[in-house]
Amino acid sequence: MALHEDPGAMRRLAASCHPLVRRCVARARPCLRTSSERLARDDDRVVQLFLAESCDDAPADMLLRVWQWWTGSLTTPDRPHGHPNFPRRDLLRYVNDPNVRMRRLALDDPESSPELVETFSRDSNEEVRYRAASDPRLSPASAVRLLDDPHERVRYTAALHPRLPARVLIRLLRDADTAQTAARHPALPVRVMEQMLQRIQPPVPVTPGP
Repeated sequence: MALHEDPGAMRRLAASCHPLVRRCVARARPCLRTSSERLARDDDRVVQLFLAESCDDAPADMLLRVWQWWTGSLTTPDRPHGHPNFPRRDLLRYVNDPNVRMRRLALDDPESSPELVETFSRDSNEEVRYRAASDPRLSPASAVRLLDDPHERVRYTAALHPRLPARVLIRLLRDADTAQTAARHPALPVRVMEQMLQRIQPPVPVTPGP
């Protein structure tokens, strides 16, 4: 790690036969393009993962490969999807991909449509429906329908959807099983949140004077 700023050393170490050394090189922030291109083809998945998390020059094709099996860590929850080199266009080609991780990317394409959001909201796979539930283009009717999804995280995301009808949100707030989630809805006025807090917080006891 002490050699991360040394270009010559990084080139030599990127060719090391030891995976732990190559992983350390992949962690270098000022990763050389020659090193990143070599490490992007590494047989060790962890090398590719570290490159996706740390190196701003990580190539797009490798980021797509990592995306297929890595959803993000606690330290870098947005990588590889949030990487500046992650592809943002020509993603509609994955709309019928059998790999659900790739299929859900189609909604990230700027040319994707509200109709595709509706189609994905009925997809057979939970992860694709979850992506649709978080899309602001989802129709109010579909947001309500996804409240009954068999998977909890889809129901949770649908309950927070900004287009959820007010009458449905009120029903969720009155239900003990869903009130805690509904209380996080971004459309709730501040004054309503304050009233809810007053209802759940016990009154502060008054200490008698001497």
